[in-house]
Amino acid sequence: MPWERKGGAMVRADHVRVRHGVHRVLYCAPGGSIVAAQARAGLRGGRAMFNPRPVVQQMPIGHGHVCVVIDDALLAPERLPAFAEAYREDFQPAPAAVFPGLHLPMPEDFTALLHDVLRDHARHALGVRRVLRSASRLSLMIAPPPPLAPAHWLPRRQRAFEQDQCLVLAELFLFQDPSLGGTHFFLPRVSPQQVEQLEHDAEALPAEEFSLRHAIAAGFPQASSASFTHALTVPARWNRLLVHDGGAFRAPAIADPVRLSADPRRGRLTLRATLACSRNRVAW
Repeated sequence: MPWERKGGAMVRADHVRVRHGVHRVLYCAPGGSIVAAQARAGLRGGRAMFNPRPVVQQMPIGHGHVCVVIDDALLAPERLPAFAEAYREDFQPAPAAVFPGLHLPMPEDFTALLHDVLRDHARHALGVRRVLRSASRLSLMIAPPPPLAPAHWLPRRQRAFEQDQCLVLAELFLFQDPSLGGTHFFLPRVSPQQVEQLEHDAEALPAEEFSLRHAIAAGFPQASSASFTHALTVPARWNRLLVHDGGAFRAPAIADPVRLSADPRRGRLTLRATLACSRNRVAW
């Protein structure tokens, strides 16, 4: 792989395949210096990256769901924003139906560190046995945000196809300004069939037709509606990690999208992970 000059140093760009894409990794030439290489080295902390004694609490959502809130999750949380800044040019637009902003897949060895966090602090509360597969990414909502796909006008959930499995979602807030918004949780107030129809139409119909048919305005859900009841809001806090069953309906608590920024140091930067887990065969 040839070396090239970047940022005053000689670097080599290798491409490492990770889940959901290819991650470009910069290696600094001997004797060189580059912020990306330094940031990458800063992530080689192993389990030492995560605090072995964080502050953990459980917040009930309802319908059997709970959100495990882990404060002071990282020992050196500034490493991840520095990593995001160093790899800023590698962030790519996410598919509109998946995430309204930019994202950067993280290496599998980093994602694996979250397996231990789940085991130590949330496994019993969520009723899961072990992690079967996982993926994580740094996500950055941008301003002005792109037009929201109708799928984001509803509280969202993620479910596993296999009955003996579930998806656990983790979100780590990596921004200092709490006004950028935490996470809302909702409970359905209509039948499961009606919820399924809403979700189907949000994916299948054009935005205007979906809005007219269901009387739902564009934008992230911020309060109770005809179909969902607001159940819980977990405020944003620097270095706060949320872990919950993907079957819980949620939405970002972004009241003022104008405050969003494409700068990883100032914007709504989060680490988001999806972990497919086997369920407990019996209740604890």
